[in-house]
Amino acid sequence: MSLLSLLLIPVIALALNVSAINRQAYEAIEYMKKIEEFPDYIQGELLKLWLTEDSLPSGRLFYGDEELKKEHMKSLHENMNLSEVPPKVEVSFGWTKKPTDMKLYPTRVVIHKGDKDIDYNQYTMLDAFTPVVLLHRSKDKRWCYVHAPYMRGWVECVSLHMASREELKHILSLPFLVVIKGSLKIGGVWFYLGSRVPYLEKEKNRYLVLLPDGSRRWVSLEEGFHEGFLKFSPDRAKHILDSLLGSPYRWGSKWDCSALVKDLYAVFGLELPRNSSQQAQVGRVVATSFKSYEELKETLRGLPPFQTLIFFKGHVMIYGGMEGNEPVVYHAVYKLKSETGSEWWIKAIKKNLLESHRLRNIHRAIVSVNVLD
Repeated sequence: MSLLSLLLIPVIALALNVSAINRQAYEAIEYMKKIEEFPDYIQGELLKLWLTEDSLPSGRLFYGDEELKKEHMKSLHENMNLSEVPPKVEVSFGWTKKPTDMKLYPTRVVIHKGDKDIDYNQYTMLDAFTPVVLLHRSKDKRWCYVHAPYMRGWVECVSLHMASREELKHILSLPFLVVIKGSLKIGGVWFYLGSRVPYLEKEKNRYLVLLPDGSRRWVSLEEGFHEGFLKFSPDRAKHILDSLLGSPYRWGSKWDCSALVKDLYAVFGLELPRNSSQQAQVGRVVATSFKSYEELKETLRGLPPFQTLIFFKGHVMIYGGMEGNEPVVYHAVYKLKSETGSEWWIKAIKKNLLESHRLRNIHRAIVSVNVLD
């Protein structure tokens, strides 16, 4: 199915209250901030709390190719430059010039447990044109500590375009195109599913878009855009997910499980948190445990496909309805363990049938089933 066909899919009137869900997300998740409304100043003690609130997991860790040592941690903490945080911190506004990694500590070195694909220093990847406030700089001046709409952490300063609050508000007030395919490139900048790209002029289906560095390019809808947010329908959500099947799993980037959820629903105007544990606090909770697979199956049968999320500790799946007589799920997944005990290394966006793929045992690990309505 083409992107044009996607736009022509009939939209069935479903109960998806975008404004109510977004309001719930901002009220429930402390990380969620309207950047354009951020105060001009914050207290230095609050910033120090933010800078030090997270830590690496316990157990044996590696710093690149060598074992993580106290000397490494001392160097990282020194570069965080905590001694230079003033009592009152003046914030600066801006946005990302390109897709930008956000880190726990100011370093690009991978911190892992033996598998470099799982970098415990990686928070997320911010899309191009993500609004941010700059709060602090590292001792080496290469890293900036920023707050984005759904996460705060360290990014490389070279990835930022600084502006006034008024300039940021202007950018956010412009009409925009939303990306409705996995990824596309404009003028050397990559944009991903759910990204908003502001435009300045429109001629039929051609748009003069503004890029983060201030340059301009003409684009057409056929390249993978929709003017404004798409109206939600299960068929549209299904088509987008089907088009992404096989895309590689990337921890803390495009895509791990919660990034896939966030980006999919961004196409429809939802502003969801970044992590699965935070996403589990949004929506209507239907159940938090199941005694059997059959109970899970019957519960899912009565819930709306592509509006229902299934949460585990550290993972989230999207319920995709029933095929034949078995539930279907979509997710970005690194590894699965079947009911027979065998491990299945997927490392991709995957569609699974719970019975055909021997995943009935997932009912034991579910911590919440939520409906976005």
